[in-house]
Amino acid sequence: MLITSRENPLIKEAAALVRDKKARKDSGLFVAEGARACFEAVKSSTEVLRVFVTEEAEHRYSEYVAPLISGSAETYYITPGVAEKISETKSPQGVFALCRMAENPPDFEQEGVYVLLSELQDPGNIGTILRTCEAMNVRGVLLCSCADVYSPKVLRSTMGCLFRLPFTVLSSTEEGLEKLHEHAVSCYAAALSTEAKMLPEVQFAKKSCIVIGNEGNGLSSESIAACDKTVMIPMPGRAESLNAASAAAILIYSAAVQAGI
Repeated sequence: MLITSRENPLIKEAAALVRDKKARKDSGLFVAEGARACFEAVKSSTEVLRVFVTEEAEHRYSEYVAPLISGSAETYYITPGVAEKISETKSPQGVFALCRMAENPPDFEQEGVYVLLSELQDPGNIGTILRTCEAMNVRGVLLCSCADVYSPKVLRSTMGCLFRLPFTVLSSTEEGLEKLHEHAVSCYAAALSTEAKMLPEVQFAKKSCIVIGNEGNGLSSESIAACDKTVMIPMPGRAESLNAASAAAILIYSAAVQAGI
């Protein structure tokens, strides 16, 4: 079926899911955009309810679109103008997948490295950190009061790793830290503090979690106090601090090396 109208009910629903966090939350649905991202969704066994694709995209990205269509319950062909209605990018590829949200919760009984993100709001930072987590074989990520992980900007920045990486979304950092401690996971707060240990001196536990705070304010004093240790990255240069994604990458790598990635 070819959809040519931007006012088609299915198109309006998809566009609303792209732009409205409440619509995503209420429905439990989200829209992935881009041939590779949509392919990763269906490859990871995410439930794909509906695919929208332009005829040009079907031919240009056939290696991704063919299995996507096979794994979807419904497929609709759309015009480039309709693709622009759904997309938030300037030059959409013309491939979209309407999917059902489904977390892949971490198994906290596993030894290794976990990551807790506390109140991060920048989609780029979240995506970069999640990609680092996947690369370093992190056992799971806790997203506590962070930006919507199913928003288009976060989905794009994760480059598909969201569909493969164990994660859970929680309403507060306190809840996340309690869950970690229930499973005997040692928590390491990343913070600039006179009481912090310098990274080279830190011996991470067999089950350890790197705790990263908000881009502007860092971790709250309560969150730092609730962690087992505070760790700081030595910075011999002139910069006073690192951004959240850079700090997370250094800490995750250091902990992962000790864990024997």
